[in-house]
Amino acid sequence: MHAMKKRVGGYMVQVPLVGMGTINFEFFKIKTGSVDGARAHFEEMVQDLVGILHPDLSTLDANPGDWGIDAYVGSLIDGHVNVWQSKYFIDEFDKSQQKQTRESYEQALACAKREGYTLSTWTLCLPRNLDGPNEKWWTDWKKRKEKSDGVKIALWNQVQLRRLLLSEDAKNIREYYFNPSVSVPSPTYRPTVALTDFEQYEGALFVHQLRHAGMIECDDAKEEFFNAEILSHEVTDKAVPEEMEALSRSKSELGSIWAQRFNVSCQSNPTGPLVGLYVDVMDAVRNHHPSLPTVIQPGLVHAFGMVHQRVNDGRAGWSRDFRDVAGDHMRSTGSDKVGTYNTPSAKFASESAGEHDD
Repeated sequence: MHAMKKRVGGYMVQVPLVGMGTINFEFFKIKTGSVDGARAHFEEMVQDLVGILHPDLSTLDANPGDWGIDAYVGSLIDGHVNVWQSKYFIDEFDKSQQKQTRESYEQALACAKREGYTLSTWTLCLPRNLDGPNEKWWTDWKKRKEKSDGVKIALWNQVQLRRLLLSEDAKNIREYYFNPSVSVPSPTYRPTVALTDFEQYEGALFVHQLRHAGMIECDDAKEEFFNAEILSHEVTDKAVPEEMEALSRSKSELGSIWAQRFNVSCQSNPTGPLVGLYVDVMDAVRNHHPSLPTVIQPGLVHAFGMVHQRVNDGRAGWSRDFRDVAGDHMRSTGSDKVGTYNTPSAKFASESAGEHDD
């Protein structure tokens, strides 16, 4: 199976369709959406396979009939012609299918006589194998017709077609029919808003937690938090249930990412500072970001910011004693709730966002 190629920011995303590379002719019904579509697709595949063995392959449009030919090699003018006939008998092969097989052969033989060329070989192509009684019927019918008409008759059943498809020469054909991909637009993320007043967050808990853990440069974290606040306020103000659930789920997932890495970091270093925790968490958030609900269109900056929101609520941090740090911060700011000091109001955040929401 091809690896899926994903790029964001205006590029297309290569997404494999259902099929996973397995040679299963039932897949054609799913791929094309109908039995008629599968029948035509199977016929095209047979033509491509014949083309590997015979590069001079050709076919005829049905106008009004196909002369009993789906693919042929040779000359239709005073020549010898080899014919391949495709029948998408995927569900069953019994009396009705036997009748259709005989009729297709007789049509090909009659057209050859009428148009003045010789039918040298006639090959039936099926997406299935025959059971015992039908295999016996085929062998007996084939023997009789070869003797009476002088035409060499063959069968490409499921086994034979699979062997041809698995050959090195058929690699491109196999991938085209059983491991296809389509291009779809890359995800659209909500725009980010530049933060102009970084000082407004100097007293915020999430900044205090960063500094307590030894991180000096915090401006990017402030802008990430700012954009997450805008997203949260917009979703809350609109109060669309689907978006509210998506926001809550996003924050819970990101919170779980922090908790897992915090616990591992504490186990790895039982006494010292949790060096590398911040990078580990944010790298994991970056990897998880494509899986966040698209209904609220969170960009990577918003995802980072949601982690800072959790820290600002006192539910996460970057040091082992983050809960004590949050408690001290609450007492020093005179707040009865962590995370409420010096953060933008919903009105401020929405106005700062401009007119980008729908």
